[in-house]
Amino acid sequence: MIAVEPLEKHPGLVSVCARWNYDEWGKSAGRTLERTIDDLRGFLEPSSRQKGLVGFVSGVPSGLALLIDNDLETHPHLQPWLASLYVVPEQRGKSLGGALIAATEETARSLGHRELFLYTEKGDYYLRFGWQPYEALTGEDAGYTILSRRL
Repeated sequence: MIAVEPLEKHPGLVSVCARWNYDEWGKSAGRTLERTIDDLRGFLEPSSRQKGLVGFVSGVPSGLALLIDNDLETHPHLQPWLASLYVVPEQRGKSLGGALIAATEETARSLGHRELFLYTEKGDYYLRFGWQPYEALTGEDAGYTILSRRL
């Protein structure tokens, strides 16, 4: 059984989620695990417009998605963003990623947003969930595409 719940309801999972994020993206970006933990603690505040969503499979934490104000410094005019979509390898291909995407979209919609953005090298994955190409990136970000989703 798949469930998605706000990270703010599971503060004890911050370190687990931070480890996923750090191992997948933070280490190569030069962040520390401690900074990643501190950053995710900011998602515990219920009044924050930035949200962390944890995916569970049969009650076991197995994935993460973030709704953040901005994920690309070159595009501060685009808000908000689906970021850090992660599913543990043993649960991939079992619909948890789609559930995390849908929950992030619903969370953004409930906060009054009418559009959501993300950037990725794997755009085809998101197209099946109704996302549309928005902009192909160049320069340092060549190979990445910004996608958007009307809510």
